[in-house]
Amino acid sequence: MTTPGRFHALDALRGVAALSVVLWHWQHFFAPLNPRGAAFAIERQPLFDLFAFFYRHGHTAVQLFFCLSGFIFFWLYADPVARGGISFGRFAVLRMSRLYPLHLATLLVVAALQPLYLGLTGHYFVYPANDAYHFLLNLGFISAWGMEKGFSFNAPIWSVSVEVLMYGAFFLFCRRAGRHTGAMAAAVLAGWLLQKWNGPIGAGMMFFFLGGIAFSAYTRAVKSGGAWLLACTPVAWVFAVWSGRFETFSVIVFPMTVLALALLESRHQGLGRRWSWLGDISYSSYLLHFPLQLAAATLTAKLAIAQDVFYSPWCLLLFFATLLALSMASHHGFEIPVQRTLRRRFAPSRSGQGVPG
Repeated sequence: MTTPGRFHALDALRGVAALSVVLWHWQHFFAPLNPRGAAFAIERQPLFDLFAFFYRHGHTAVQLFFCLSGFIFFWLYADPVARGGISFGRFAVLRMSRLYPLHLATLLVVAALQPLYLGLTGHYFVYPANDAYHFLLNLGFISAWGMEKGFSFNAPIWSVSVEVLMYGAFFLFCRRAGRHTGAMAAAVLAGWLLQKWNGPIGAGMMFFFLGGIAFSAYTRAVKSGGAWLLACTPVAWVFAVWSGRFETFSVIVFPMTVLALALLESRHQGLGRRWSWLGDISYSSYLLHFPLQLAAATLTAKLAIAQDVFYSPWCLLLFFATLLALSMASHHGFEIPVQRTLRRRFAPSRSGQGVPG
């Protein structure tokens, strides 16, 4: 087996994870109680029989995001960072040029739409902490670092805020420990303990470094074959789902899944290539889905359409079609051009460095 130039299967998995969170957040349309006073019924959500797993467990996909990031970052950046081949400033520019432009754009869109929804309904859409203080936290990408007083503005960005913090921890870790597996295990333990004081940051740290351990296991399994890992992963999924405690066993299932898909692609080059575009637009779909929901909710409130419309399968299909189209337009027409401009200005490529962008 040989390491591919790109893990298409992991890109596809990241795209599926993003859409899983969108399905989980479909309940946004039913908070608070609808005008007729009927409580939210999870089983009435559109195409529930088909998407029941995601409606019930889609929020765990955020943990999968962290795990995928840990795997990819230890693959691409750990060695260059450890040997001093990339400065912290350049590393920060490479990451923020990818993340910040769309974050800022969606923050401004939500900040503009929430007052409209408030005027129509008398309350904010889902997330209430839309004040100047929380705007500044969001502006600084620190909305989930423990200083917040609740979810605010484009609230799903909390996981990216935590990931930004993990980037800093990753850089410092690699400068001191490289890809030392024992040190990564210690970081996982530290993340698990940290959850008692700060759940989001603790979980982010735990799963990010579990992804790093998955990459370390991958480098060993590539040499030995790792067939047993490929066989054990489906068994782990069946047990986790059957047990009814999927959230508990995600700490095992997610790293095993990332590892198994990476090994499969090492055996079958190009596996998942057809669906890797979902990974390309995963950040777009993740950041755009709440502003799109807010726009849809504002429109229905303006037209006095009952919230029950969001139980319709056609509404779900229309929403996802619109989201995917907007995400592709955003990725290719906004994010990539702005990213290239920022990198040319603040982090021009240097021949011979061998540092990924």
